[in-house]
Amino acid sequence: MYKKGLKMLMVMGSAFSLTLSGCGTGGDATSTGTPAPAPAAQTSKPAENVKITFWDENPGPNRTPFYEELIKRFQAKNPNIQVEYVGIPASGAKQKYDVSIAANDTPDVAGINMVWLSDFVAKGAVQELDPYFKDWSDKDKIASNIVDFDRGLTADKKLYYLPHTMFLDILWYRTDWVKDAGLKAPTTWDDFFTDVDKLTDIKNNRYGFSIRGGAGSINQLTSMIYAYSGIGEYFTPDGKATVRDPKITEFLNKYVALYKKNTPVSDVTNSNKEMNATFDTGTSAIIQHNFGSYNDHVTNLGNGKFAGVIPPKAANGKRVVVPVANGLVMFKNSKHPQEAWKFLSFLMNAESQTYWNQNIGQMPTNTDSLKSDYVKNTQHIQQGAEVLADKETIALSLPSHLPDYTKITTQQLEPDFQRVLTGKMTVDEFVKGWATSMEKAKADYDAAMKK
Repeated sequence: MYKKGLKMLMVMGSAFSLTLSGCGTGGDATSTGTPAPAPAAQTSKPAENVKITFWDENPGPNRTPFYEELIKRFQAKNPNIQVEYVGIPASGAKQKYDVSIAANDTPDVAGINMVWLSDFVAKGAVQELDPYFKDWSDKDKIASNIVDFDRGLTADKKLYYLPHTMFLDILWYRTDWVKDAGLKAPTTWDDFFTDVDKLTDIKNNRYGFSIRGGAGSINQLTSMIYAYSGIGEYFTPDGKATVRDPKITEFLNKYVALYKKNTPVSDVTNSNKEMNATFDTGTSAIIQHNFGSYNDHVTNLGNGKFAGVIPPKAANGKRVVVPVANGLVMFKNSKHPQEAWKFLSFLMNAESQTYWNQNIGQMPTNTDSLKSDYVKNTQHIQQGAEVLADKETIALSLPSHLPDYTKITTQQLEPDFQRVLTGKMTVDEFVKGWATSMEKAKADYDAAMKK
């Protein structure tokens, strides 16, 4: 699986390399494309005034205003289509979607977490996009390997999901603190653990690191353990979970030992919001998050006081990354599928992607947008380009297609990780439980696919 993911990343890296060599924008960055006609069974009659609903699964001041601006731009070009924006609080978003699917009261277009897709497809809730995408004039501006990667998210290999933003995990660190302490940027694992220890000054409420122990902890932990180990597969060919590897246990023992010694005690329940706040308020010297928090750090710290590095290469020379693409779906029960596709494809065009990603600090997926000045002039995006173009980079494909994947990570592994941090569970017990549950989920899925 990782070879397919790596091919996708290499295509992205090639597009990024164009920006590094100073290519111009090329193409028509303002084109929204011509929406494909809906399949005959779904054709909606033209209407002078059509209203569609758009759900955002992670609203907030760093996202909502930019979606609202894009909606204004879309409506200016399509005055007969009204788009209602609805922000769904991230903490209960999956449940909200599940309830809406059960009630047959879903939105027309929505942003969703990539790991939810296989569940929504299994429930027959989301619309296959192939009939629309194949005739879209801008389809070639979305790299074919990205589309192939999206098809691989579901068992039937059809296209249901299009990402308009992509990000990698990154270690944000205080450049001024590292310099003042005579340390090196955390570009190696040795430097990471050294910096975390040397930059800790608990008496002055300064910690070397902040661990995300609350909601979403396993997503970030997965990135770190596989980056450290250099392992590029989630399962071995015989179905064993690679989290059993001794290198992962080695890392976890080092990592867990940081809690309370080099991190705030509150980390055990901190989600990304609280973790990022420790960095922005000068409490923590280093945090692990992703590109999306960049603009908040600029606002709170200013330029020049921080920088970011992709988690270091492993001892085997490999750099393992877990790319995440946030994207869009159409729901099957939309009464206006043509208009819904028109809005979705508008969000996917280069002008929209450049505006959106520039304001949230993440990577576009449209190749014209990848040539924009924003990409050329943004340090962490450029670093992402270099990492993606590196032949030693491996993209770890998470088994998000497993129906039980999200349940295991949120209902089992997140509370178990908190038990590890507080000394109520050993690392060995944690790893064994992780591996056993994922192996069973894979075996059950494989058996079901053979029926």
